Formats: sequence, structure tokens, C-alpha cells
Amino acid sequence: MLRFASVAVVSTLIAFPALASTPFTASLKTPKTEKERVTAYDVVWICEADTCEASLNRSTATVRVCKKVAKEVGELTAFGSEDDKLDADELAKCNAAVK
Repeated sequence: MLRFASVAVVSTLIAFPALASTPFTASLKTPKTEKERVTAYDVVWICEADTCEASLNRSTATVRVCKKVAKEVGELTAFGSEDDKLDADELAKCNAAVK
């Protein structure tokens, strides 16, 4: 019985990070002509038309993460999750990484 409980606890701990991921969206200034996969911030982003999406193990949007994405996909018009988006000043700092 103790082994079963130990296995259950370990399984829960391994699966927990997957439960903590948050969907993030990057809106592109220049739309993609084809669907593509881009790796930024050690995550695969799926980009199609004017949107790139990925699930991150964080809940807040930061300029640092935005810069890493923008360097790979180009200038952004918006960045963040449903609950936390960068404001205009933060987005300007993010896009400075592209130029």
C-alpha cells in the first residue's frame, strides 16, 4: 500500500508542471504566409497568419520573454496571456529587440 501511495505522489509531481502551463499569444505586425513552428524561450510557438501561440510554464507576460519571441518572429502588435498582456510601453521595449 505504501508503494502505491509513493507512486501516486511521484506521478502527481511529474504531471503538475503540465497543469501549470498558460496559453500565450503573440500578435504579428507582419502576417506569416504559411503555418510554421518557431522555437523561442525554449518553447515551440505555432505561427499562422498574424498569430503565434504557445503554452508557457508561467502566468505573467514579461518584456524579457516577449523580446525572445520577437527576435524569432518579428515585430509584435500584442503579447501575453488572456489574463496578463503587455501595455504599449512594454510592447515598444519588446519590439526594440527586433531592430
